[in-house]
Amino acid sequence: MSFLFSNTVLSWALLWAQPLLLMAFALLFIRALGRRAETLVEISIRLVHVVDRISSAIIESAKWLAPMMALTVAALVITRYVFGLSAIKPQESVIYMHALLFLLAAPATLLTNGHVRVDIYYAKLSERGRAIVDLLGASFLLMPVAILIFKYGGNYAARAWVFHEGSAEANGLQAVYLLKTSIPVFAALMMAQGSAMALRAALCLYGAPMPAPQTIEEHV
Repeated sequence: MSFLFSNTVLSWALLWAQPLLLMAFALLFIRALGRRAETLVEISIRLVHVVDRISSAIIESAKWLAPMMALTVAALVITRYVFGLSAIKPQESVIYMHALLFLLAAPATLLTNGHVRVDIYYAKLSERGRAIVDLLGASFLLMPVAILIFKYGGNYAARAWVFHEGSAEANGLQAVYLLKTSIPVFAALMMAQGSAMALRAALCLYGAPMPAPQTIEEHV
């Protein structure tokens, strides 16, 4: 794990070369040679669906943090302004829930194309045009950023684990090291979903049916 977080050229290359991303470019290479690879296509579709379902399963659990956070904030307001009581742990738990909600929901948001786009031409492109944009964007924009977050966020979390970093408040939650760990976890999940996005686009460019985003409900 320490090697993954190191700054060697090889470690950066290994992080970028995700299996799904390599399969995406392999499909395009095979297509350029004028050959068929039906087995690879079938495996690719299955892998894309696996990653989709993982992201969907995570957000199905993470979404419950939103009502829990709202109820906690409401309880804090009532206890403080009605009863004059204050508690550090519930206050800090709101920060934890807020961070986890957004970090864990991000991959599923990418899956459903819910992130904000600034590309005004994307919607006007053909399916193949959108596939090219998705492939290049996921491979050369999303992946490098996710790798940066994974590497430096991993070092950040690793230092917190050494001392089991806790709250600066005596009565606070002594699990800051766990909260910081969610940063590289978020980056790893985004790398996986980004690779699946690139592979889905490569399948379209190859000429195979592009797998539709698969959620838990659709799988069931």
